[in-house]
Amino acid sequence: MMFDINELNNTYTKWNKDNIHIVDQGDFVEITTPFVDNHHDYLQVVLYYNDNGQLVLSDDGYTLNELTLYEIDYKRSLKRKEFLNQTLKSFGVTILDSDLTITFDKVKDFPRKLLNLLQCILRLSDMLLTSRSTVTSIFYEEVGIFFDDNNILKIPDVGITGTSGNENKFDYIIPASRVKKEKVIKTINKPNGDNFKYPLLSFLDIKENRAKSEFVVIANDYVNEISEKFETSFTNHGISVLRWTERKTWIDNLNPTLAI
Repeated sequence: MMFDINELNNTYTKWNKDNIHIVDQGDFVEITTPFVDNHHDYLQVVLYYNDNGQLVLSDDGYTLNELTLYEIDYKRSLKRKEFLNQTLKSFGVTILDSDLTITFDKVKDFPRKLLNLLQCILRLSDMLLTSRSTVTSIFYEEVGIFFDDNNILKIPDVGITGTSGNENKFDYIIPASRVKKEKVIKTINKPNGDNFKYPLLSFLDIKENRAKSEFVVIANDYVNEISEKFETSFTNHGISVLRWTERKTWIDNLNPTLAI
């Protein structure tokens, strides 16, 4: 069967006309697209002329403000910063203040530039999913940044040999002080299912060698609820489980310089 190219072109043109709504707001044009964000709202961008007479498409700060609202640190997390810069470069997008923008000279370039900006917005919105994904290295970075912000001295990526003779990796150690014990910490991004097994075995393997230490799990419950099985598997062995959403309530207890 042969394709009717004219029919395909007409269908695509009609779809664009029916689904992309452009409204003149005076100083700018508001464009509502059929693409949806993480709240299932239609993505909107604006088009205006800058002082140099160039056309500017902008998300009006929506994307980066949304990341900030959900406490997704794209400035200091190396992985997120790299992802941000690469995405901007791929679609020819720049940041102006907190706006994602594309600047161009000719109206005929508008459709292509609009598509580039929308693709960029959608790809960067994927960072909102990192709070619920299994990319533990990113959650590990978030925890480290949080410690830094609260002046918590930490030693990252520590290997401790257990009674098995094997080296067990832990995300952070907070050194002991005169008022508090050493904290040995693992971060777990998805605190459900069987994700407790390997971390628990690591703690049990070093329990004898680190008898004076406290063992701590920091669990990312931002989207995934902590299952009862996950939590009791640790607490039954005297290992604390700290909820990431409650971090402002427990951070002082980790500070070795503050008395309980």
